[in-house]
Amino acid sequence: MHRMSMLRRGRWNLAGMFFLSMALPAQTVTTIYNFGSQGHDGVNPKSHVIVGPQGQLYGTTAGGGELNYGTVYELMPPVSAGGVWTEVVLHSFNGPDGQDPCSAPLLGPNGALYGVTRSSTSEYQAMAFELDPPTDASTHWSYRVIHQFPFVTGRAYPSGALAFGTGQSLYGVTLNTVYSLTPPSPSGGAWTETTLFTFPSGHYDSYALGTLAVSGNGTLFGANAALGSGRCIEGCGLVFSLTPPGAVSASWTYRVLHEFGAQAGDGLNPSAGVILTPTGVLYGTTENGGAGSMGTVFALTPGGLPGAPMTETILHAFSGSDGGNPEPGVLAGPNGVLYGSTPSGGANGHGTVYVLIPPTAAGGSWTETVLYNFTGGADGSTPVGLALGSDGTLYGTTNVGGTFNEGTVFTIKF
Repeated sequence: MHRMSMLRRGRWNLAGMFFLSMALPAQTVTTIYNFGSQGHDGVNPKSHVIVGPQGQLYGTTAGGGELNYGTVYELMPPVSAGGVWTEVVLHSFNGPDGQDPCSAPLLGPNGALYGVTRSSTSEYQAMAFELDPPTDASTHWSYRVIHQFPFVTGRAYPSGALAFGTGQSLYGVTLNTVYSLTPPSPSGGAWTETTLFTFPSGHYDSYALGTLAVSGNGTLFGANAALGSGRCIEGCGLVFSLTPPGAVSASWTYRVLHEFGAQAGDGLNPSAGVILTPTGVLYGTTENGGAGSMGTVFALTPGGLPGAPMTETILHAFSGSDGGNPEPGVLAGPNGVLYGSTPSGGANGHGTVYVLIPPTAAGGSWTETVLYNFTGGADGSTPVGLALGSDGTLYGTTNVGGTFNEGTVFTIKF
C-alpha cells in the first residue's frame, strides 16, 4: 500500500505541472456508470470512490443490492480508451451482516477492503467488515464481519470512514467517541475495539463526523459538528487532535485546535473531517457559515511552538452560485491545489465540482474555479465526493440523477 502511495504521488507531480500551466475553463463530465443498470444493483451512493492500483474503482451504495440494504461495488476500467466500464457488486448487505454503508471503503494490504455500516436501531447493529479479493480463478470476494458495534443510544453507529494507523490498526469515530480496531493474533478472529476518547455530553452535544487524518507519529485529527464548551451557538463545531500515550501520559491527549463561529464570517459545522499535509497544515470544509452563509473551505496552520493554537484561514466562502453546503471534504491534488464538490448550489442548483488554486505569493488569495455545474439530468445531481487518479483524472459520484435517477459515477479529465 505504501509503495502504491509513493507511485501515485510521483505521477501527480507531472500531472500537476501540466494542470497549473493550462487555463481552467468549465470541464466536461463523462458518466461512466449509472446505478440501477442491472438487477440487484446498488443505488444512491453517499460517498466517494477510491482508486485501486490498476485503475479500478471501489465504492459503496447506501441502498440497493439483493435486499436493499446497500452494496460494496467495483468498477473495472475498459480495456481500451473510450470503452465501457464494468461494474461488479462485491457484496450485498442483508441486515444482520450490516446495512447502510455511507462512507467509502479503505484499501488495505493485499487488496482487502475495510469499511463500516451504520445502524440507528438495535435490530441490525453497526458493523466493521473486511472484504478479501479472490485467491484463485474465481471472482468471489470473501466478506467477513470483523467487529460488531454494541448498540448504545447516542453511539449507535460509526459516522466516518476508517483510517489506517500504526500496526495495521484501524481508527474511526462514532457520534460521540474515537475508537480503534486492533487486528487479532493469529488472524481470522474478531478485532478488538478500544474507545480512545469520549466527547463530553450535555446541552451542546459533540457529534464527531467524517474521517480521521493520521500523522506519522500516530496523532489523530478530526472534526466535530457541534461545540462542547457552550461558548458558541449549537452546531458551530471544532477541529481536534488526539495524541497517543507516551512517557508523560498513559491515556490519549485531547486538544481543541479550532472552535468555529468565534469570529464573524467563520464557517460552521465541519462535517467531513480534515486532511493533513506533510507540512502539518490541516484542510477541511464547513457545511454552513462563511461570508455567503453557504459554507467554507478552511486551512489550519500550526503555531510556532508545540501546543500553540492553530491559525485558521478561510480559503473560500461559497455564495450559492459557485456551489453550496460543501458537506464532502476536500481532496489534495498536485502542487497544493484542492479539489472538492458541493451537493447543492451552482448554476443549476444541483451541485458543483470545484478547484482551489493556492496563491503564487505568501499571503495572497486562493482562486476558486467551478469545473462543472450539474444539471440534475443524465449527468447526475448532488455529488458526494471525489477521488484522484494517478494520471490526474477526477472520479466522483452523485447521489441521484443519471439514466435511472439512482446516482452515477463520473470522470473529469483535464
